Amino acid sequence: MRKAVFSIVPTAIAILAFSACDKQQLPVSREGTPLTISATVGAQTKTAYSYDSESGVMDVTWREEESISVISFDESGITAIDNFTSTGEEGRDKADFTGTWTGNPGDRVICLYPALSTSAGSKLFGTVSEGDASISLNSLTSSVGKIVKDTPSSLAGADVMVGDVVISESTASVDLVRQICVFRLTVTCSTTAWYDDYYERVSTVKISVDNGGTPAVIATAGALGVTTDTYTGSFVATSYGTIKFTLNDFYSSDLNTSGGPKTQVFYAPIFSEGDLEEGYTLRFHYGGRSREGWGASWESVETFGGGCVQNKSVTEKRTLEKGKIYGFTMTI
Repeated sequence: MRKAVFSIVPTAIAILAFSACDKQQLPVSREGTPLTISATVGAQTKTAYSYDSESGVMDVTWREEESISVISFDESGITAIDNFTSTGEEGRDKADFTGTWTGNPGDRVICLYPALSTSAGSKLFGTVSEGDASISLNSLTSSVGKIVKDTPSSLAGADVMVGDVVISESTASVDLVRQICVFRLTVTCSTTAWYDDYYERVSTVKISVDNGGTPAVIATAGALGVTTDTYTGSFVATSYGTIKFTLNDFYSSDLNTSGGPKTQVFYAPIFSEGDLEEGYTLRFHYGGRSREGWGASWESVETFGGGCVQNKSVTEKRTLEKGKIYGFTMTI
């Protein structure tokens, strides 16, 4: 793990606190009761990356307008699904969400973000209905689209969070727990072309981990049990495999093999279950578009050969924790 062109260094950001308080019952009718829920993202902390001289902030605080889903359930499953909204100053740590709660007295109540009613939520989560005993989580790549270089802002749509709601009279609060970790990819694209009309635009990356050829650690789907007997506060993996991200833009990526070495940083959301154990293989496969020869057309390339295929054996255990960021450096 000490090669200059590839290193993995875990670095922590804020881990959001999980409230262990018991919910007080709120007497309501089925018509619903107006309620305000104060949701806390948590203070963001500076993260120092030991493999270089940079430092940064994982800035995924509340935007001006936000939505959250309030899920009520009992021993049989979901009893109510309510959408709450918040407006306020961009970048605030605390947001007050207002809406009408239609759950039953004695229900357990949680908040789910992104809201099921949003574009990101509709892509991330499977269909959720009253009576369901679980909520499914789809691939994180679906809600992100392209991941933008040098900024973590593109993570907002994939920042899956869950938290117990603590109710007191007509107000409530929730401390949200992140369900993902983040891979910070520092990628240098070296010059490989030996004549001007041949070059490759690197605009995709596929990330996977396998254990002796069997997919592991990186989950492509998950589920959250929502009955009072099964709820744990966290999504659990239901399948493992490869996730594929678009970097910048597929057609005009400026991370290419022409004009000298270029370095870019990307932030990729990862739903992990378990750790990188000794003997596992961590894979980063880069692709995009290629053109060779004068007047040649561009061709899509799923995975470039040579240095654009990074397979790295894990030589010592690397813990992956939700709510943390992990740095990877490579030259392709």
